Amino acid sequence: MREARVTLSDPAFDRMGIAEFVALARSAGIRGFEELACHGTGAVVQLAVETRLDEDRLAALEYVDWWERIGDSAAEYRYVVAFTAPGLPAGLAERSDDLIGTCEPDVTDRGATLSLVGSQETIAEAIDGYETAGVSLDLRKLGAYDGRDDPLDELTDRQREAVRTAYELGYYDVPRSATTDDIAAELDVDPSTVAEHLQRAERNLLAQHL
Repeated sequence: MREARVTLSDPAFDRMGIAEFVALARSAGIRGFEELACHGTGAVVQLAVETRLDEDRLAALEYVDWWERIGDSAAEYRYVVAFTAPGLPAGLAERSDDLIGTCEPDVTDRGATLSLVGSQETIAEAIDGYETAGVSLDLRKLGAYDGRDDPLDELTDRQREAVRTAYELGYYDVPRSATTDDIAAELDVDPSTVAEHLQRAERNLLAQHL
């Protein structure tokens, strides 16, 4: 596994279509930014700010799927926000599925820095996908990824959900006691989607441990 450290500038936020959300966060004084989940061209993030966001403007953003203020204190306000970047093509989500995800995202007044983790080929394809969409990523560092303590942490959220459900239903039993149709019914998705998630998950785990 490899890790690429990349930076995004303000023009990248414009191309992605999320510049106003970033501006709202900055105007409230960003104290912390954490990605909770990544889903292709969107994400769920937890945001800590010095003052309340302009919640009326936040609610009016069409690409914000939902948001919630989860905590107030004398020092900061915390929000969870789910959004889908309207400027990114749907095809980019397919490349993102092969990435383990981003880690340690850092959003400041000057831009954002984040890591892309996966095989070198997958990272290159993801960066190429952003560049094709007009979103310029500045590659700062590319090196080995040390991995995490839990092997399932090497998977995306959807891959992890598929593997866990498959295991619980008996897909990995000998003899096999569940099919991709059974898993699909449990997750309310197409069997072909389940098969793809399992294949990608198994490949990621094998790539990490072989």
